[in-house]
Amino acid sequence: MTPQQFAEQALADRSRCGIYRCMPGWPGETPETLWRPLAPQSIDREGLLAALGQALDFPDYYGQNWDAAWDCLTELDWPADRLLAVRLPIVAGSDVDEAALETFLELLADACQHWAEQDRALCLLVETAREDIGCLGALPVLA
Repeated sequence: MTPQQFAEQALADRSRCGIYRCMPGWPGETPETLWRPLAPQSIDREGLLAALGQALDFPDYYGQNWDAAWDCLTELDWPADRLLAVRLPIVAGSDVDEAALETFLELLADACQHWAEQDRALCLLVETAREDIGCLGALPVLA
């Protein structure tokens, strides 16, 4: 699937919004998509929450905890005719706190569903070739 097809499908059917895996280097530039890359210093609670706040320009009062992240995620604003795609790279050899990553994925899945119900398109793309992270195993893969 091309990035263009992905964006078109997510915008046409909000129920398709959610979390996907893609391989490193998967192209992503399309006119319909607002890309927000995460750059966590570590794949743990602190790193993921800090990167999310920075990528999505959360307000200064953001407390970098799961509840505060949810509050900020549900207050986002972007054009209704655009897909907001958050991109999380996980590089080979990096340490991963799987419990924190799983909580992060659940948080973003809930946010994707919340925005789909508001007729907005939000997706998370986990960019990695790693097969050793259990909580990523069930994610659909964009090829």
